[in-house]
Amino acid sequence: MGKAESFEAGTGNIRIRIEQANGNFEVLNRIRSGEPGDLIHLSESVFAPYLRQGHIIDLMPFLREDSRLSADDFYKGALEGPSVDGKLAALPVDMQVPLNFYRKRAFEEAGIAEPANDWTFGQFLETAARLTNEKRYGFRLGIDLEWFEPFVKRSGGAYLSADGATAKGYADSEATAEALRRIVDWFRVHRIVPRSVEGGGFGETFAMAFDFSWCLPYVLRHHADEYGVVGLPRTAEGADTNMVYMGGYGISAACKHPELAWLLLKELSAPETGGPLSLLPATKPIARRLRKTDHPVWGQALAELDKASKSAFYVSRKWNANRQIFNQDLVRWIDEGADVKASLKRWAELTG
Repeated sequence: MGKAESFEAGTGNIRIRIEQANGNFEVLNRIRSGEPGDLIHLSESVFAPYLRQGHIIDLMPFLREDSRLSADDFYKGALEGPSVDGKLAALPVDMQVPLNFYRKRAFEEAGIAEPANDWTFGQFLETAARLTNEKRYGFRLGIDLEWFEPFVKRSGGAYLSADGATAKGYADSEATAEALRRIVDWFRVHRIVPRSVEGGGFGETFAMAFDFSWCLPYVLRHHADEYGVVGLPRTAEGADTNMVYMGGYGISAACKHPELAWLLLKELSAPETGGPLSLLPATKPIARRLRKTDHPVWGQALAELDKASKSAFYVSRKWNANRQIFNQDLVRWIDEGADVKASLKRWAELTG
Protein backbone atom coordinates (compact mmCIF):
# COMPACT_ATOMS: atom_id res chain seq x y z
CA MET A 1 0.00 0.00 0.00
CA GLY A 2 1.39 3.42 -0.97
CA LYS A 3 1.60 6.50 1.22
CA ALA A 4 -1.58 8.04 -0.22
CA GLU A 5 -3.65 4.86 0.15
CA SER A 6 -2.34 4.26 3.66
CA PHE A 7 -3.22 7.79 4.70
CA GLU A 8 -6.70 7.54 3.19
CA ALA A 9 -7.32 4.24 4.96
CA GLY A 10 -6.30 5.74 8.30
CA THR A 11 -8.39 8.90 8.02
CA GLY A 12 -11.63 7.48 6.60
CA ASN A 13 -13.20 10.28 4.57
CA ILE A 14 -10.04 11.97 3.21
CA ARG A 15 -9.16 11.41 -0.45
CA ILE A 16 -5.84 12.39 -2.00
CA ARG A 17 -5.43 13.54 -5.59
CA ILE A 18 -1.92 13.85 -7.01
CA GLU A 19 -1.25 16.27 -9.86
CA GLN A 20 2.08 16.48 -11.65
CA ALA A 21 3.67 19.81 -12.55
CA ASN A 22 6.82 19.80 -14.63
CA GLY A 23 9.37 21.99 -12.88
CA ASN A 24 9.33 25.08 -10.68
CA PHE A 25 7.91 27.31 -13.42
CA GLU A 26 4.76 25.22 -13.82
CA VAL A 27 4.40 24.89 -10.04
CA LEU A 28 4.52 28.69 -9.76
CA ASN A 29 1.90 29.01 -12.50
CA ARG A 30 -0.37 26.66 -10.54
CA ILE A 31 0.13 28.77 -7.42
CA ARG A 32 -0.70 31.97 -9.29
CA SER A 33 -3.79 30.37 -10.80
CA GLY A 34 -5.27 30.07 -7.31
CA GLU A 35 -5.39 26.27 -7.42
CA PRO A 36 -2.00 25.10 -6.16
CA GLY A 37 -3.22 22.12 -4.18
CA ASP A 38 -2.78 21.63 -0.44
CA LEU A 39 0.77 20.22 -0.43
CA ILE A 40 3.38 21.50 -2.85
CA HIS A 41 6.59 19.70 -3.70
CA LEU A 42 9.44 22.20 -3.61
CA SER A 43 13.08 22.16 -4.66
CA GLU A 44 15.65 23.67 -2.30
CA SER A 45 16.06 26.78 -4.48
CA VAL A 46 12.47 27.94 -3.84
CA PHE A 47 12.17 27.27 -0.11
CA ALA A 48 12.99 30.85 0.85
CA PRO A 49 11.29 32.70 -2.07
CA TYR A 50 7.98 30.84 -1.71
CA LEU A 51 7.90 31.35 2.04
CA ARG A 52 8.77 35.03 1.84
CA GLN A 53 6.28 35.61 -0.99
CA GLY A 54 3.48 33.96 0.99
CA HIS A 55 2.90 31.02 -1.35
CA ILE A 56 3.38 28.53 1.50
CA ILE A 57 2.85 28.75 5.24
CA ASP A 58 5.34 28.52 8.08
CA LEU A 59 5.42 24.96 9.42
CA MET A 60 7.37 25.77 12.57
CA PRO A 61 4.22 26.28 14.71
CA PHE A 62 3.01 22.83 13.68
CA LEU A 63 6.36 21.29 14.57
CA ARG A 64 6.50 23.05 17.95
CA GLU A 65 3.00 21.87 18.87
CA ASP A 66 3.35 18.31 17.56
CA SER A 67 3.23 15.73 20.35
CA ARG A 68 5.23 13.13 18.42
CA LEU A 69 7.75 15.05 16.33
CA SER A 70 10.22 17.71 17.46
CA ALA A 71 13.01 19.76 15.93
CA ASP A 72 15.52 17.78 17.99
CA ASP A 73 14.54 14.61 16.14
CA PHE A 74 15.88 15.91 12.82
CA TYR A 75 19.38 15.65 11.46
CA LYS A 76 20.84 19.14 11.38
CA GLY A 77 21.10 19.46 7.61
CA ALA A 78 17.62 18.02 7.07
CA LEU A 79 15.98 20.80 9.07
CA GLU A 80 18.41 23.62 8.30
CA GLY A 81 17.86 23.32 4.55
CA PRO A 82 14.18 24.39 4.55
CA SER A 83 14.54 26.80 7.49
CA VAL A 84 14.28 30.48 6.58
CA ASP A 85 14.43 33.44 9.01
CA GLY A 86 13.36 31.22 11.90
CA LYS A 87 10.49 29.76 9.88
CA LEU A 88 10.10 26.37 8.24
CA ALA A 89 9.18 26.17 4.56
CA ALA A 90 8.85 22.39 4.21
CA LEU A 91 9.52 19.00 5.68
CA PRO A 92 12.38 17.44 3.72
CA VAL A 93 12.38 14.50 1.32
CA ASP A 94 14.83 13.37 -1.38
CA MET A 95 17.91 14.35 0.66
CA GLN A 96 21.32 13.63 -0.84
CA VAL A 97 24.79 14.33 0.54
CA PRO A 98 28.17 13.90 -1.19
CA LEU A 99 30.54 11.19 -0.03
CA ASN A 100 33.99 10.00 -0.94
CA PHE A 101 33.65 6.42 -2.19
CA TYR A 102 36.89 4.44 -2.22
CA ARG A 103 37.83 1.08 -3.69
CA LYS A 104 39.26 -1.07 -0.93
CA ARG A 105 41.30 -3.20 -3.33
CA ALA A 106 43.07 -0.16 -4.76
CA PHE A 107 44.22 0.84 -1.28
CA GLU A 108 45.29 -2.70 -0.49
CA GLU A 109 47.29 -3.03 -3.72
CA ALA A 110 49.03 0.30 -3.06
CA GLY A 111 49.79 -0.62 0.55
CA ILE A 112 47.85 2.37 1.86
CA ALA A 113 45.62 2.34 4.94
CA GLU A 114 41.96 3.07 4.26
CA PRO A 115 41.11 6.75 4.85
CA ALA A 116 39.59 8.11 8.05
CA ASN A 117 37.17 10.99 8.53
CA ASP A 118 39.73 13.29 10.15
CA TRP A 119 42.08 13.44 7.18
CA THR A 120 43.57 16.68 5.87
CA PHE A 121 43.86 17.95 2.31
CA GLY A 122 47.55 17.15 2.41
CA GLN A 123 46.84 13.55 3.38
CA PHE A 124 44.14 13.34 0.73
CA LEU A 125 46.48 14.57 -2.01
CA GLU A 126 49.29 12.26 -0.96
CA THR A 127 46.88 9.31 -0.95
CA ALA A 128 45.32 10.16 -4.31
CA ALA A 129 48.77 10.67 -5.89
CA ARG A 130 49.98 7.26 -4.69
CA LEU A 131 46.81 5.66 -6.06
CA THR A 132 47.21 7.28 -9.49
CA ASN A 133 49.00 5.26 -12.16
CA GLU A 134 48.83 4.57 -15.89
CA LYS A 135 45.63 2.53 -15.46
CA ARG A 136 43.64 4.57 -12.96
CA TYR A 137 43.12 7.99 -11.41
CA GLY A 138 43.26 8.61 -7.71
CA PHE A 139 40.03 10.62 -7.64
CA ARG A 140 36.90 11.29 -9.67
CA LEU A 141 35.32 14.76 -9.46
CA GLY A 142 33.06 16.52 -11.92
CA ILE A 143 33.70 20.19 -12.74
CA ASP A 144 30.80 21.94 -11.09
CA LEU A 145 30.46 25.02 -8.92
CA GLU A 146 28.26 23.29 -6.37
CA TRP A 147 30.40 20.16 -6.23
CA PHE A 148 33.45 22.27 -5.42
CA GLU A 149 31.63 24.14 -2.65
CA PRO A 150 32.01 21.63 0.21
CA PHE A 151 35.78 21.58 -0.43
CA VAL A 152 35.76 25.39 -0.28
CA LYS A 153 33.86 25.46 3.01
CA ARG A 154 36.07 22.76 4.46
CA SER A 155 39.07 24.95 3.58
CA GLY A 156 37.77 28.00 5.45
CA GLY A 157 36.32 29.75 2.40
CA ALA A 158 32.76 30.54 1.31
CA TYR A 159 30.95 31.69 -1.80
CA LEU A 160 28.47 33.92 0.05
CA SER A 161 27.65 35.34 3.44
CA ALA A 162 25.48 33.02 5.53
CA ASP A 163 22.30 34.92 4.68
CA GLY A 164 23.16 35.11 0.98
CA ALA A 165 23.13 38.91 1.05
CA THR A 166 26.58 39.36 -0.53
CA ALA A 167 29.43 37.58 -2.25
CA LYS A 168 31.84 40.44 -1.63
CA GLY A 169 34.43 39.48 0.94
CA TYR A 170 33.48 35.83 0.54
CA ALA A 171 33.68 34.61 -3.07
CA ASP A 172 36.63 36.95 -3.67
CA SER A 173 38.40 36.16 -0.38
CA GLU A 174 41.89 34.67 -0.32
CA ALA A 175 40.59 31.62 1.56
CA THR A 176 38.13 30.86 -1.24
CA ALA A 177 40.74 31.51 -3.92
CA GLU A 178 43.24 29.22 -2.21
CA ALA A 179 40.65 26.44 -1.88
CA LEU A 180 39.71 26.64 -5.55
CA ARG A 181 43.34 26.79 -6.69
CA ARG A 182 43.92 23.61 -4.71
CA ILE A 183 41.15 21.86 -6.66
CA VAL A 184 42.42 23.20 -9.99
CA ASP A 185 45.86 21.81 -9.15
CA TRP A 186 44.33 18.36 -8.68
CA PHE A 187 43.48 18.52 -12.40
CA ARG A 188 46.36 20.54 -13.86
CA VAL A 189 49.39 19.86 -11.70
CA HIS A 190 48.96 16.61 -9.81
CA ARG A 191 46.82 14.88 -12.45
CA ILE A 192 44.93 12.87 -9.86
CA VAL A 193 41.60 13.79 -11.50
CA PRO A 194 40.82 13.46 -15.23
CA ARG A 195 39.64 16.50 -17.16
CA SER A 196 36.57 14.71 -18.54
CA VAL A 197 34.50 12.13 -16.72
CA GLU A 198 32.35 9.69 -18.65
CA GLY A 199 30.22 6.98 -17.16
CA GLY A 200 30.07 6.07 -13.50
CA GLY A 201 32.84 6.31 -10.97
CA PHE A 202 32.57 2.72 -9.77
CA GLY A 203 35.15 0.57 -11.50
CA GLU A 204 38.85 0.10 -12.09
CA THR A 205 39.34 3.62 -13.51
CA PHE A 206 39.06 5.41 -10.15
CA ALA A 207 40.44 4.58 -6.74
CA MET A 208 38.21 7.22 -5.09
CA ALA A 209 35.11 8.98 -6.36
CA PHE A 210 33.12 12.02 -5.24
CA ASP A 211 29.48 11.06 -5.59
CA PHE A 212 26.19 11.34 -3.77
CA SER A 213 24.21 9.15 -1.43
CA TRP A 214 21.77 8.40 -4.24
CA CYS A 215 24.41 5.87 -5.38
CA LEU A 216 24.22 3.87 -2.17
CA PRO A 217 21.55 1.36 -3.24
CA TYR A 218 23.50 0.63 -6.44
CA VAL A 219 26.82 0.30 -4.61
CA LEU A 220 25.38 -1.91 -1.90
CA ARG A 221 23.63 -4.10 -4.47
CA HIS A 222 26.47 -4.49 -6.95
CA HIS A 223 29.69 -3.68 -5.02
CA ALA A 224 28.77 -4.41 -1.42
CA ASP A 225 32.22 -5.52 -0.29
CA GLU A 226 34.30 -3.49 -2.74
CA TYR A 227 33.72 0.07 -1.53
CA GLY A 228 33.95 2.04 1.64
CA VAL A 229 32.79 5.61 2.20
CA VAL A 230 34.50 8.41 4.08
CA GLY A 231 33.97 12.11 4.64
CA LEU A 232 35.79 14.84 2.74
CA PRO A 233 39.18 16.21 3.87
CA ARG A 234 39.45 19.48 5.80
CA THR A 235 41.94 22.11 6.92
CA ALA A 236 42.23 23.22 10.54
CA GLU A 237 40.53 26.50 9.59
CA GLY A 238 37.73 24.86 7.60
CA ALA A 239 34.21 24.17 8.75
CA ASP A 240 33.30 20.56 9.48
CA THR A 241 30.35 20.68 7.11
CA ASN A 242 29.00 19.32 3.86
CA MET A 243 26.46 20.27 1.20
CA VAL A 244 23.01 18.75 0.75
CA TYR A 245 20.49 18.56 -2.05
CA MET A 246 16.87 18.07 -1.07
CA GLY A 247 13.28 18.51 -1.99
CA GLY A 248 10.49 19.06 0.46
CA TYR A 249 6.74 19.34 0.86
CA GLY A 250 5.24 22.61 2.00
CA ILE A 251 1.64 23.48 2.79
CA SER A 252 0.01 25.92 0.38
CA ALA A 253 -1.23 29.22 1.76
CA ALA A 254 -4.52 28.37 0.00
CA CYS A 255 -4.96 25.13 1.97
CA LYS A 256 -8.27 25.12 3.85
CA HIS A 257 -7.31 22.33 6.25
CA PRO A 258 -3.62 22.81 7.14
CA GLU A 259 -3.89 20.54 10.20
CA LEU A 260 -4.84 17.58 7.99
CA ALA A 261 -2.17 18.56 5.47
CA TRP A 262 0.40 18.49 8.30
CA LEU A 263 -0.60 14.91 9.13
CA LEU A 264 -0.05 13.83 5.51
CA LEU A 265 3.18 15.79 5.40
CA LYS A 266 4.53 13.85 8.37
CA GLU A 267 3.56 10.57 6.71
CA LEU A 268 5.67 11.52 3.69
CA SER A 269 8.73 12.87 5.54
CA ALA A 270 8.73 11.38 9.05
CA PRO A 271 6.28 8.46 9.31
CA GLU A 272 5.73 6.50 12.51
CA THR A 273 5.92 3.21 10.58
CA GLY A 274 7.57 2.29 7.31
CA GLY A 275 10.06 4.43 5.49
CA PRO A 276 9.96 8.06 4.37
CA LEU A 277 10.04 9.34 0.78
CA SER A 278 13.80 9.63 0.97
CA LEU A 279 16.75 7.26 0.92
CA LEU A 280 18.15 9.16 3.90
CA PRO A 281 15.70 9.50 6.79
CA ALA A 282 15.20 13.07 7.96
CA THR A 283 15.02 12.10 11.63
CA LYS A 284 17.22 10.11 13.94
CA PRO A 285 14.41 7.98 15.45
CA ILE A 286 13.46 6.74 11.97
CA ALA A 287 17.11 6.06 11.11
CA ARG A 288 17.43 3.96 14.27
CA ARG A 289 14.19 2.13 13.54
CA LEU A 290 15.37 1.33 10.01
CA ARG A 291 18.77 0.23 11.41
CA LYS A 292 20.74 2.68 9.32
CA THR A 293 22.48 4.58 12.12
CA ASP A 294 25.20 2.00 12.81
CA HIS A 295 25.52 0.74 9.24
CA PRO A 296 29.08 1.39 7.93
CA VAL A 297 27.77 3.08 4.76
CA TRP A 298 24.36 4.50 5.64
CA GLY A 299 25.71 5.65 8.99
CA GLN A 300 28.43 7.68 7.27
CA ALA A 301 25.89 9.32 4.98
CA LEU A 302 23.68 10.21 7.94
CA ALA A 303 26.67 11.66 9.81
CA GLU A 304 27.30 13.90 6.79
CA LEU A 305 23.63 14.92 6.76
CA ASP A 306 23.92 15.89 10.41
CA LYS A 307 26.74 18.34 9.64
CA ALA A 308 25.41 19.67 6.32
CA SER A 309 24.80 23.39 5.95
CA LYS A 310 23.10 25.52 3.33
CA SER A 311 24.93 25.84 0.06
CA ALA A 312 24.95 29.01 -1.99
CA PHE A 313 22.13 27.83 -4.24
CA TYR A 314 19.76 27.85 -1.23
CA VAL A 315 20.28 31.46 -0.30
CA SER A 316 20.83 33.56 -3.44
CA ARG A 317 18.79 33.51 -6.63
CA LYS A 318 21.24 35.96 -8.17
CA TRP A 319 24.09 33.53 -7.54
CA ASN A 320 22.09 30.77 -9.18
CA ALA A 321 21.35 32.94 -12.20
CA ASN A 322 25.10 33.27 -12.84
CA ARG A 323 25.92 29.62 -12.22
CA GLN A 324 26.69 28.73 -15.85
CA ILE A 325 28.99 31.73 -16.20
CA PHE A 326 30.86 30.65 -13.10
CA ASN A 327 31.10 27.05 -14.31
CA GLN A 328 32.65 28.29 -17.55
CA ASP A 329 35.33 29.96 -15.44
CA LEU A 330 36.07 26.66 -13.70
CA VAL A 331 36.72 25.09 -17.10
CA ARG A 332 38.98 27.99 -18.09
CA TRP A 333 41.01 27.62 -14.90
CA ILE A 334 41.55 23.92 -15.54
CA ASP A 335 42.02 23.98 -19.31
CA GLU A 336 43.82 27.29 -19.76
CA GLY A 337 45.26 28.17 -16.38
CA ALA A 338 43.12 31.32 -16.22
CA ASP A 339 43.51 33.58 -13.19
CA VAL A 340 41.35 32.34 -10.33
CA LYS A 341 41.48 35.52 -8.28
CA ALA A 342 40.43 37.72 -11.21
CA SER A 343 37.45 35.46 -11.89
CA LEU A 344 36.39 35.52 -8.25
CA LYS A 345 36.46 39.30 -8.21
CA ARG A 346 34.06 39.24 -11.15
CA TRP A 347 31.85 36.70 -9.39
CA ALA A 348 31.55 38.99 -6.39
CA GLU A 349 30.73 41.98 -8.60
CA LEU A 350 28.07 40.06 -10.55
CA THR A 351 26.43 38.72 -7.39
CA GLY A 352 26.79 41.88 -5.30
